[in-house]
Amino acid sequence: MLYQKILTDDMPYQLMLNRLYSFGDHRHADIEFHYAVRGSFEIIVEKKEYKINEGEFALVGSGVSHAFPESDDKERLVLTGIVGTSFLKGQFASFASSAFSVKIIKLGEALRDRDELRKALDETVALYPQRGTDRGKLLISSNIYRICAFLLSELDDPSTEEELTGVNLRTVSSIEKALDLIYYDYKKNLTVDDAAEVTGYGKSNFCKIFKRITGNSFHKALNNRRIAVAKGLLTETDMTVASIAEDVGFAETKTFCRVFREQEETTPASYRKQTKR
Repeated sequence: MLYQKILTDDMPYQLMLNRLYSFGDHRHADIEFHYAVRGSFEIIVEKKEYKINEGEFALVGSGVSHAFPESDDKERLVLTGIVGTSFLKGQFASFASSAFSVKIIKLGEALRDRDELRKALDETVALYPQRGTDRGKLLISSNIYRICAFLLSELDDPSTEEELTGVNLRTVSSIEKALDLIYYDYKKNLTVDDAAEVTGYGKSNFCKIFKRITGNSFHKALNNRRIAVAKGLLTETDMTVASIAEDVGFAETKTFCRVFREQEETTPASYRKQTKR
C-alpha cells in the first residue's frame, strides 16, 4: 500500500507517541523515524525484519516499503515522526540522495552527536502533551529540525547499519513537487494539468505515478488537504460555511458540503457543533 500521511494533518510533519500499532506494508515519499522510548518493536523494511530495542532508533528512507507486525506488548512506547519537503524544503534532497532503506542507530553509545540526538528525542517526548499549543508546536518543530540535522550526519557514518534500496528516488522527488503544490496552493483552482506540469510528466503518466506513490488520486489528495484546513476553520473561527468553502478552494458550497460529508460522515455544521470550543 502506498500513501502520503503528511496530507492528513494541518502540520507540515506527523508526530505520534504510542504503542506503535500494527500497520501493513506501505511506502510514502517522506522519511520516517521511530525511537523506542520504552520496550522494543519490530519493523519490516523491504521484506527484512529488524528489532529495535529500548533506546535505539530506526530511520526509514523515502519511498521504501515498510510494515509493523502485530504485537501484544502493551507496555512499549514509541515516538514516530514523518517529515518531507513540506517541512524540510530543499534540505529533503540530502536525505533522498543518500539512497538508503533503513538506518538503525544505537543511541546508548558514548558519541557526542548521538548523545545530542537522544536529548532532542527525549525533549520531544516530554513536550508531546503540549503539541496542540503554539509554544509546544514551536519547540517541537525546533527539535525535529535538530533531529533531522543529526540524522544527516549519521547517514554519512558507515558504522550504523544500512540497507541500500533500488527505489527510484528521482520519481519520488518529482511527485513531492505535486504534493507541495497541494499543501501550499490548495486555495487555488488546481488541476491535474498544473500538477503534471510541475513534475515534468505527461498527464496520463502523472496520474498513474501519483496514485502509485500516494495511494490517492490527485483530486482526492487535494480534497484531503482542503477538508483538513476547513475542519480547523470550523472549530476555531465563526466564518460561515460558504466562506470556508471559498477560502479552502471550493468553487461551490454544495460541492464542499458533499466532499466534507463523504470524508467525515457528517455535515460541516454538525462538525462545528461537535468541536467548537
